[in-house]
Amino acid sequence: MNRLEVIQAIIDYNRAKTYLEIGVEGGDVFLKIKAGKKIAVDPEIQITIKSKFRNILKDFSNIFNKYYEMTSDDFFKINSSQYKYYFDIIFIDGLHTYEQSLKDVRNSLKYLNKNGVIIVHDCNPESESIAYPATSWEDADSLSLNGWTGEWSGDVWKTIAYLRSTQKNLRVFVLNCDHGLGVIAQGAPENILTYSKEEIDNFSYSDLDKNRKKILNLKSSEYLKAFLVDIKPKTNNKIILD
Repeated sequence: MNRLEVIQAIIDYNRAKTYLEIGVEGGDVFLKIKAGKKIAVDPEIQITIKSKFRNILKDFSNIFNKYYEMTSDDFFKINSSQYKYYFDIIFIDGLHTYEQSLKDVRNSLKYLNKNGVIIVHDCNPESESIAYPATSWEDADSLSLNGWTGEWSGDVWKTIAYLRSTQKNLRVFVLNCDHGLGVIAQGAPENILTYSKEEIDNFSYSDLDKNRKKILNLKSSEYLKAFLVDIKPKTNNKIILD
């Protein structure tokens, strides 16, 4: 499964109405998602007018999309006093750093509806170059990293380690697909890690590589079905996951 399929499956099963995407770039995911209200946040939205129009023709609900060309920090700051949005599903795919992804998760939790779910992209980097803790893709690209392919997930995976070590009221796991899709929802954790913040701050890629399944609570994509049934059981509601 890819991020689009996972997000849409959660939306469909939970009958989610409000969707926030942080880090939309050209809208490859955002414009294809089907939800009642969709909000895009990115400091440099690259969705052209032509693309917006084409996707409105494919799905008329796209005409109601809201676009906020600003940082996620600014969006959440303004949201608290002006927009006052609350969301059923939040997809975080912004700056791929531990610091920013953790900040995005924390801010997202403040505006997550009951039974809401947060999905975080790039939580399971496959190589040291992909996981390099750069400040941006451009920074990583400029470093001539050994094995560099142009793919960059950064150290977002540390956010999963931090949440699993410090939060006793959140279910957190990573689906082993599409560079790792972190899933966060309210509820009792399956298990809790014992790492301190200092340990996590000092983790290297080798620490992840040696304890990947333990740190990430890594699950196969098939686990999504069981998770959805568990968080919100519904009578006569079928889950169809390709």
